[in-house]
Amino acid sequence: MPLRTPVVTVVKALRDQILSGSYKTGDWLPSERSLAEGFGVDRGVIRVAIQQLVQSGLIVRQPHCRPIIGPIPPADVSPDSIETEIAVVETEPESPRQHSNFIALLMWHGDPTFEQALTSQQRIFWGMNQALGQHGYHGVFLDLGDGVSIELENADREATELRYILDHGFGGAIFYPYAYRHNRELVEEVSRQMPIVTIDRQVDGVDTDHVGIDNYQAMFDLVNSLIDAGHRRIAYVTKIENIRAVQDRHRGYVDAVAKADLDEIILCIPSRGRLKHWTAIHSAFRLPKEERPTAAVIFNDFSAVALTRILMNIGLSVPDDVAVTGFDDIAAHLPNGVGLTTVAQPYEEIGRKAVEVLLSRLHNPSSPKQYIELPAQLIVRESSPAPAS
Repeated sequence: MPLRTPVVTVVKALRDQILSGSYKTGDWLPSERSLAEGFGVDRGVIRVAIQQLVQSGLIVRQPHCRPIIGPIPPADVSPDSIETEIAVVETEPESPRQHSNFIALLMWHGDPTFEQALTSQQRIFWGMNQALGQHGYHGVFLDLGDGVSIELENADREATELRYILDHGFGGAIFYPYAYRHNRELVEEVSRQMPIVTIDRQVDGVDTDHVGIDNYQAMFDLVNSLIDAGHRRIAYVTKIENIRAVQDRHRGYVDAVAKADLDEIILCIPSRGRLKHWTAIHSAFRLPKEERPTAAVIFNDFSAVALTRILMNIGLSVPDDVAVTGFDDIAAHLPNGVGLTTVAQPYEEIGRKAVEVLLSRLHNPSSPKQYIELPAQLIVRESSPAPAS
């Protein structure tokens, strides 16, 4: 009698359940994840066991579908003959994992009312699909919901979609992790099963391929454009987040003002809360004219729009009293109709490059991880003129 390996143990248990009627013809087989947890084995063991049951005819599998229970063998067919067939299959080498042609993009869909055109997320998906189509793959957008919410809710949404990716056998995933401090074990599990490329930010403690932009250089160039225009009191408005993109933008500002021998004016805003709670902003811009900042560099366009509303409520004009700049180029104009100076991210190229990195990982799983930073473009509009005399 052959030695009973974990695969044979799982196969026998599932076979007995099928033949006893616990599963009936046409029933869905539980997901690989739930079976692995139930048997206390790795998902690779479950995958091989299912394949052997498919070969024996007890389970039927269609491409990209969860396996179902096949026709129950006639009563005159000996269960021992099925087990013998399975045991023979167990001695054969495991075939390489067959990757699906479907690649997931996991991120929020964006805010079309704010961006007033294609959202940055849609543009990333367009670039991704363009690149995938050239290689016979297809993109699937897995939307994280109606909007970016509190961190734990984002983490729950992301966990749901990451499990969906695992359970449905995707060939790979491109992932924008909003809840970057959570789901580390789950992201690691995905990365063991398929290539995963993070964009914009990475999950803490997980080494994945990554595609983003050169945030440091982009912010350095943006601040220098204000310095070249004659500004000497330049405030930097940011949130405190342990995200490399946010930290690199901060460093770009710090190094630019240091190079020009200017004082840092760093105004931190709360991660959540109403505009009236932006106390640092209210304090700095209510100073006398000769002391308050003449320019405000904001770490993203959403906050640049919010800051402009506060300045208008205080009674200051943008850009006559205060020049304002953003970052991301998702808002072309401020609430007063003035064009917003900002940094344009190459969203379509981010999608294309992420696909390039993912396909490279598919073809060479053992290659070193890639961390790619694409250049961004400074877009100068009316919101950043020279300071008033």
